[in-house]
Amino acid sequence: MTRVGSISIFAGFLGLWLSPAARAEPAAAIALPAPCASADDTLTGNWGGRRDTIASQYGITFCVQEQSEVFGNLRGGLRRGATYDGLTTASLKVDNIGGLNGTSVYVSLLQIHGRGPTANLVGNLQTITNTEATRSTKLYGLWIEQSLLGGDLTVRIGQESAADELMVVKSAGTFINSSFGFPALMALNLPSGAPSYPLAALMVRLHYKLNDRFTVTGAAFDGDPAGPGFGDPQLRDRTGTAFRLRDGVLTFLELTYTAGSDGADGRPGTYKLGGWYHSGQFNDPVRDTTGQSLASPGSNGIPRQLRGNRGIYVSIDQTVWRPAGDKDRGINVFALAMAAPDDRNFSSFFMEGGVAWTGPFEGREKDVAGLAFAYTNLSSAQRALGGDLVRYGAATSAFRGHETVVELTYQYWVMPGLTLQPDLQCVINPGAGLPNATNTPLKNALVAGMRATLVF
Repeated sequence: MTRVGSISIFAGFLGLWLSPAARAEPAAAIALPAPCASADDTLTGNWGGRRDTIASQYGITFCVQEQSEVFGNLRGGLRRGATYDGLTTASLKVDNIGGLNGTSVYVSLLQIHGRGPTANLVGNLQTITNTEATRSTKLYGLWIEQSLLGGDLTVRIGQESAADELMVVKSAGTFINSSFGFPALMALNLPSGAPSYPLAALMVRLHYKLNDRFTVTGAAFDGDPAGPGFGDPQLRDRTGTAFRLRDGVLTFLELTYTAGSDGADGRPGTYKLGGWYHSGQFNDPVRDTTGQSLASPGSNGIPRQLRGNRGIYVSIDQTVWRPAGDKDRGINVFALAMAAPDDRNFSSFFMEGGVAWTGPFEGREKDVAGLAFAYTNLSSAQRALGGDLVRYGAATSAFRGHETVVELTYQYWVMPGLTLQPDLQCVINPGAGLPNATNTPLKNALVAGMRATLVF
């Protein structure tokens, strides 16, 4: 095989890893509206008490939310410029359906519009906003849940994202970058970006309250929400109705410990330890089926297959300060770390951490200010591949070891049902030095934007 042929084959293989649709956009975890949110927190209010009546008499709660945002890349990345994108979410929940106590049914729909800054302006791995996705209208969540043992055990079956309940760090939900909702490590490593916005998957979940402090959650998802194929996985399941059950299994086990008290003078905390396992086949990032480097002119271009994948994670979310006698204000610190095997993954370590301050000013009890970072490394196998590309003349520079995002944000509560959120993100090593549209390593980017969230 000629060098040109080998490089062409490898470029196609690398494209499966690096295309924005495959590696970046599925990484988000959106802030879905709570279907049972208080009517006082919506723009349309309680409809003269009818909204509460519908909830109390029929168990029906619902919500429509619009998140619209404009983001501009001020420097670095792919190019300067600005984009608009948005997400409309409609959700409905019915409790005690058919007169069955403890039985709930939930459904949510997404309408994704506009074009985001990640693929168009920045070229980074960790999506700038957690609403960016391929434009579509689709089904997202669809499940039925049964409460048992006096509410200590709940069983849910249907379709949802893994990040709807698992790996959740509540204080991180303040931030807009996708990695604070769904770890970039999983989105980069697992088929179709894993079951995460906007691709939910069929699943079953059990949640058991051991006592007042400890709960355990176990879940199993279809291993590839969009199914195998080329190009954007979001186009392979544009409507959210693939309902796949033949792509291996992604399983989770998570233990949660709740510390402290949520009273006016308490300092509550949530600590989690979890792990996941995927039963599918994964490509060796470096070697082909003959044991040669995929970058070598003599490679057959077919990655060696490795069975299964796994990861472990730990998180904390702790209140460290509250004004005396005020449970609505305070400062929380949070962190999450996740690790996975080096030999079969694009990324083998992810970490995020930050601080969220609720009610930072007198009279602004519902505002939240936050500063956080998210770090995603390239595995040693992926960096070895980058070195081989340079060695065989297919690249002029090696991959960088990581991509890191630092985000400064402020949620400004304007009125019930309306918040504005100015946001500033610094992206260090956008794309971690991987091939991109400019054919050169990207300079650090500075991105600024504004999100408006309306709840009806």
